[in-house]
Amino acid sequence: MVKPQPMLLLLLALTFPICSLGDVGIAGFYKAPYLPTACYGDDPSKFPTDDMFAAAGEGIWDNGASCGRQYFVRCISASIHKNCKPEETIRVQIVDRAQTSVSKPSRPGSTFVLSTTAYGTIADLSARSVNIEFQHLFLHLLLLLVTLTFPFSQADVGIAAQYNPPYLPTACFGSEESQFPTNDLFAAAGEGIWDNGASCGRQYLVRCISASNPTTCFPEQTIQIRIVDRAQNVSSGPDPTIVLSDAAYSAIADPSADTINIEFQQEKAQKIFTPVRIELIGRGGRNEDVGERSERIDDGEKSCQRTR
Repeated sequence: MVKPQPMLLLLLALTFPICSLGDVGIAGFYKAPYLPTACYGDDPSKFPTDDMFAAAGEGIWDNGASCGRQYFVRCISASIHKNCKPEETIRVQIVDRAQTSVSKPSRPGSTFVLSTTAYGTIADLSARSVNIEFQHLFLHLLLLLVTLTFPFSQADVGIAAQYNPPYLPTACFGSEESQFPTNDLFAAAGEGIWDNGASCGRQYLVRCISASNPTTCFPEQTIQIRIVDRAQNVSSGPDPTIVLSDAAYSAIADPSADTINIEFQQEKAQKIFTPVRIELIGRGGRNEDVGERSERIDDGEKSCQRTR
């Protein structure tokens, strides 16, 4: 598969903002003076030359970690329809905290308090606030990369739970230790994908998309897991789509959550492990272990590799 080049990804990201995958909030604006700021004090060099900057509301302030972050922002609605310019998307940089800015926001409690230049680009300044869609630039690039390399638009949606050791024996491969990937990213299949055991060894790309607590998900993380067991054998709760190992679950979500909503997709070309112990009787009557067999199924062709 052709891998997207980093510069191409950047150009695509800047050319085609995908705010439709972003969060929703409220934007107000503030006027000069803008100095000093909670982020950079009296240093004016931290302001972008195009004056597209903003003060962060408490929802995104992140104890100051938001300083310097860049966001795509666009207006999606306003109390007076004509005040919104939904065709305009801007990129703003966080330089201050809305709660402590020298110039007070037009609307207290806003998610973003935009400079007059930034606000005037996406909305009419006569409106004290507008509803916006926004997305962190870094997450935007990650989502674009995922979109190009892992087309989730073709993926399925389901529920994931987690299970803890002991993991042996499994419904797929019994007590064979070699069935588990070295990174411990494996799972048990729910009845919806169990496929009468045919799912054993299949690999899936999985990511968390939502949970009852919005902070539970790590939506920027995508993992590849291997099916080694049947969920019916390891989970006593309602039947989830996939039951992830503790390592896999904690890679995409806070393990304190019982279940999460996921997007998942089977890998097209994958290595399906079928551990089989082969023993030969030697001349002296000894059992000689000649290793394990793994089968690779790719585009309908089967080849066997023997490892020692």
